[in-house]
Amino acid sequence: MKGLRETSWRDWLIALLLFCGSFAALAVAQRDQGVMRDEGTYFDAAERYWGWFEELGDNIAMGSFGKSFEAKNLKHHWSFNNEHPVLIKVLFAFSWRAFHRCDCNTRARGFHPRRYKAAHNSLGLMSEISAFRLPGWLLTALAVSLIFLFGVRVENRLAGFAAALLYITMPRTFFHGQLACFDSGITTLWILVVYGYLYALERARWGIITAIFFGLALAAKHNAWFIPFLLLIHYAVVVWPDLSFRPFRLPRIPLVFIAMAILGPLVFWAHWPWLWFEPIKHVGNYFGFHLHHSFYNMEYLGQNWGLPPLPIGFPFGMTLFTAPTVLLVLMFGGFWVYARKPVTAFWRRLKQLRPEPYDDPFRYPAKRSWLRPGKGLNPRLGTLFALNAIFPLVLIAFPSTPIFGGTKHFMPAYPFFALLAGVALSRLCASVAALPSVGPWRSKALGLALAVAVALPGALNTLFTHPFGLSQYNALAGGPAGGADLGLNRQFWGYAPRQLLPWVNETFPERANVYFHDTNHSSYGAYIRAGLLRDDIRYAGMELGAIRASSHAMVIHELHFAKYDYWIWDAYGSPTPSRVLTLDGVPLVTVYERNKNAAVRGKRP
Repeated sequence: MKGLRETSWRDWLIALLLFCGSFAALAVAQRDQGVMRDEGTYFDAAERYWGWFEELGDNIAMGSFGKSFEAKNLKHHWSFNNEHPVLIKVLFAFSWRAFHRCDCNTRARGFHPRRYKAAHNSLGLMSEISAFRLPGWLLTALAVSLIFLFGVRVENRLAGFAAALLYITMPRTFFHGQLACFDSGITTLWILVVYGYLYALERARWGIITAIFFGLALAAKHNAWFIPFLLLIHYAVVVWPDLSFRPFRLPRIPLVFIAMAILGPLVFWAHWPWLWFEPIKHVGNYFGFHLHHSFYNMEYLGQNWGLPPLPIGFPFGMTLFTAPTVLLVLMFGGFWVYARKPVTAFWRRLKQLRPEPYDDPFRYPAKRSWLRPGKGLNPRLGTLFALNAIFPLVLIAFPSTPIFGGTKHFMPAYPFFALLAGVALSRLCASVAALPSVGPWRSKALGLALAVAVALPGALNTLFTHPFGLSQYNALAGGPAGGADLGLNRQFWGYAPRQLLPWVNETFPERANVYFHDTNHSSYGAYIRAGLLRDDIRYAGMELGAIRASSHAMVIHELHFAKYDYWIWDAYGSPTPSRVLTLDGVPLVTVYERNKNAAVRGKRP
C-alpha cells in the first residue's frame, strides 16, 4: 500500500529495547502494588486451570488421554470464573507454575485453591503475586513495541518512538500494565489486530495471520467482538473511490474479513475447554453475562452512579482528567494532521472556491483482488486511528452500557491516542527541520529531545502517584487532591491496604481479627502466601457482622462506602482512627482499633 513505510533492523532493535525497558519498569514497580479484587479471583482461577493441565499430563502418561476431556472432568476444572475467556488466565497459570516462590510457612498452604498436586517444584524466581503478573508485563511491553513499529510504518521512527513513550508513561496504562488482569492484554491484542489488518489489505497471508490475532483477542476479553465492525467501516471508506455504479461494480470482500469470520470464533472455541461440552448453553451464558452485567458503583462529579445510565460525558471527562495534558493536545494535533485536507476541501467547496491542488500519491489505480483489496488505495490512516481512538469511549458512553469501573474499560483507545500524538510531534519537528538554520543532526536531536520531553509529565505523574494509580489525576484536575474536590472516583478494587501491611505486621497483636473491607479473601490469601502479611492475622469476613466480630477494621474510601465508618464507630464506640493512609492529603484507607475501654463494650459479640 503506497504511503506506508517498511521497517528496518534498526527499527526492530529499538522495538526490542523499548520492550525490555517497559518490561523491567513494570516488574520493578509492581513489587509495591496491592492485589486487586479481580486479581485474587484470577489467581484462584489460574491455579484451578493448572490442575487440568497437570492431570492431562498424568493421564497421557497412564495411557488414558481421553479422560481429561470428559465433561465431568472439564466441568470440575474449568467451571470457576467461566464468565470470562481463559487465554490470559492460562498464561497466568503457566507463569505461576514455572516461576513462583512460596514465601510463607506451611500454615499458609490452606489458602491455596488446591486444584493441583500438593507437592510440586518451580524455578522459585519470584513471589507468587509477581509470577501471576508476569504475563501482564509481557503483554504491555509488547504493546509499546507494536506502537513504535506502527508509528514507523505510518509516519517515521520519531513518530513511533514518541507514541511508544507517551503510551507507557500514561499513568493509567502503567498502573494496569503491572497487574494480572485482562485490560492491558486486550489492549495489546486490539492494536495487534489493527496492525495486522493494515498489512492484510495488501498482503494475502496477513489475512490469515490477522484472523488468528482476532481469535486471540476474543480469547482475551469480550470487547474484541467489536473490532471487525470498526475495520469494516474503515474498509468501506478506503474502497469508496473504487466503487462504480456505471458499470455497477461492488468492491471485493477481502480475505481478512472472511478469515476473521471463520478462524476468529474457531480459535475462541478451541482455546476454552468450558465450551467443549454443552457449547450452545455455555456460549449463551457467556454473552448473557456481559449483556446483563452487574453494575459497579462509580463516583463522578460528586455523585455516586450505581445504576445506568452513566453521564454520557463520563469516559470523555475521565480521559480529560487522567491522561497527560500534553498527550491530549498532541492527539488533537494528530487528528488535524489527517483531517486538514478533507476539511479544507469541504470548506472550499462550500464557499464555491477552487480546490487547492496537491500531489495525490494514490491517483493511479493498481491491480487489486480479494487477496489484496487495498493495494494502491489510500489507507485512510486518519479514519482508522479515529475509529479506534473514539469508539471505546463512545461504547462506555451509551446509556444502555452497564456501569464499569474507571478508565480500564476504554483502554484500547490509548494506543491510538499515542499514535495520533506521535504523528503530530513528527510533523511539528519536520516543520522545524525545514528551516535553513537547522541541519539533519540538529533535527534528529530536537526530535529525540521533544519525544522525551512530552513523555516526561506522564512519567512524573506516574512516579508521584505510584502505587495508587487509580487515585491519579492530571494537572487539569489538580492532581489527586483536585480530583477529590471535583468528586471523581478516588479508587476501587480494594488494593490500597497493601501499603499498610508492614505496619499491620508490626503492630497488630497475634491472631488479630481484621475487617479488611473491600479487600477480598482471595487477595488476603495472596498476601499471606507471598509472605506480605502474617499468617496468624485472620480475615473477619464481610459487612456488619464481620465488623462487630473484628478487633481491627479498615475502610477503603469511596463515596458509596461512607456508611462503613459509621458502622465501625458504633461497633467500636469511638470515631478515632489508628492510622490514615493518604495521597497528597487525600484519605485512601482509614484503620480503626477496637477500644477495650469503650462504653459499648457490652455490645461486643
